[in-house]
Amino acid sequence: MSQIQQQYQDNINTIIQKIKEADAIIVGGASGMSTANGHDFYNHSKYWIDNFSEFEKNYGIRGNFEALYYKYKTSEERWAYLSKHCTLMFDTPPGQTYMDLHKLIKDKNYFIITTNQDMQFSKLFSEEKICLPQGDAHWLQCAKPCHDKVYPAEDIVRNMATSAKDTRVPTELIPRCPMCGGEMEPWIRSFVFLEGEFWEDGLNKYRTFLAENSNKKVVFIELGVGPMTPNIIKYPFTQMAYNWPNAFLVRINKGEDTTPDYLINKTITMDADIAQVLSDLASHM
Repeated sequence: MSQIQQQYQDNINTIIQKIKEADAIIVGGASGMSTANGHDFYNHSKYWIDNFSEFEKNYGIRGNFEALYYKYKTSEERWAYLSKHCTLMFDTPPGQTYMDLHKLIKDKNYFIITTNQDMQFSKLFSEEKICLPQGDAHWLQCAKPCHDKVYPAEDIVRNMATSAKDTRVPTELIPRCPMCGGEMEPWIRSFVFLEGEFWEDGLNKYRTFLAENSNKKVVFIELGVGPMTPNIIKYPFTQMAYNWPNAFLVRINKGEDTTPDYLINKTITMDADIAQVLSDLASHM
């Protein structure tokens, strides 16, 4: 066994031991978790090519992130994309990375904070144990927003996706706010994102979990967190791992930076394939 292979195996063994000894597990999951399953929302990926070729043909769009923020000429065109993508997210089963993570922590005292909006965590984990600071495609909100409420999206987006023709949905199917009659919007991070009672409730559950466990043996598991929104997971996890006396941080991501010196004894950083690492970890449970 090479030195690199030995280091990898030592890291796996240490992580397993830390999880077994932990009083609490706090997971921070981001886009790398879904990318590892082939759901790459940022690039000209196979997922995009297989499912959204008509939007590339009509608009020159080359990825889901670009499609989300593309300036369509009409709401009918925009909702054709939104409804199709949202319906696919409802229909996509949980990826292997999520199943392996579930096997790893399902019997532990855990909480999850995720910037993902693709519903994958909620297919396996209790929604009471998930914080969604960037929103989630399960829900719709008023685009203004004129009031503080979110609404289930599934039936509405399925109806639009089924009725779409040539990247347009019928005008009468575009969701309208029940209060003001204006157009609705997916409850995902944007300039009109509703940080209301539903959003605050999720954050309060997360804060409560942190407060209840700050002096216990805690393992932070950071999965696929890139540089786009480091203030949500990466920076807070670093700060808590450093300040909490019994905390340990596990960072797994392709291209992840090395561990900073001040965390050298409280962190394992793995520049590795999340799918492989989680599979190897789950095989020990």
